[in-house]
Amino acid sequence: MRPSVNFIKQSIRQSTNWTAVEPNDDRLQTSVKTMVTSFLTDLWRRGMLVGTSPDQVFYVNRDETNNPPEEGVQGKLRIEVGAALGRPAEFITFEVSQPVGQSS
Repeated sequence: MRPSVNFIKQSIRQSTNWTAVEPNDDRLQTSVKTMVTSFLTDLWRRGMLVGTSPDQVFYVNRDETNNPPEEGVQGKLRIEVGAALGRPAEFITFEVSQPVGQSS
């Protein structure tokens, strides 16, 4: 299971590198959530995530509980992901962090 989690984390991290030059606002955070959701839906369709619907096999949390305003000002974006890699309803939860708004 660990290789699968590492694959998902690294894929999300690499695919969101572009956030480093974007302002940390709702538009950015919504775009990132949509992108991660699409990626995980694709993994589910390919059989990597176990369950009968995307709602059963993963969630993506990107809200004020894991992205308080003070962290946004510091240029941090956190994405919490839960995914059923083994059997339905057995979620592995992890966080991916990305620096945002760091353009010079």
